Amino acid sequence: MKIRLGDITEKGVTLSERFDPAVLKLNTGELKFVAPPTVTAAFQKERETVMVQVDAVGEIEMTCGRCLEAYKQPYDDRFSLGYDVKGELFLDVTDDIRQEILLSYPVLFICKEECLGLCLRCGKNLNEGPCNCKRS
Repeated sequence: MKIRLGDITEKGVTLSERFDPAVLKLNTGELKFVAPPTVTAAFQKERETVMVQVDAVGEIEMTCGRCLEAYKQPYDDRFSLGYDVKGELFLDVTDDIRQEILLSYPVLFICKEECLGLCLRCGKNLNEGPCNCKRS
C-alpha cells in the first residue's frame, strides 16, 4: 500500500486494498487466509510525520494444536503506525502492515476451549467420542 505524500489532505486520506496472502507470505504451515484480507488504512499528516490507523479483516483457517483438525475463524486486527517522512515523496506501508499481521497471529491454535485432543495411545480424535484403548 503506497501513497504519494502530497495526496494526503488536511482531513487525511483513507485507502482500502485486498492483500494477496501468498504474495505477502502471510500463510504458514498451520494458518492460512481463506480469502485475501481487506486492509483499510487512514493516513493523517502533521508537518513531517504521518500516522496511519490500520484495520485488517478477513477469515483464517488454522490447524488445532490438540486435535489436528482444521477450523476457521474471523480475523480482525487494528493497529497504528507512525512515520517520519521528512524529505520523502512517497510512503509504502505494505511491509509494516505484513509484519503487524504476522505478529498478531495466536501463539497456540485451539479450535475450542474444551477440545479433548487426540488419544495418546491410538491417536483417535477424542472430540468424536471415546477410543477403545485400555486405560491403565
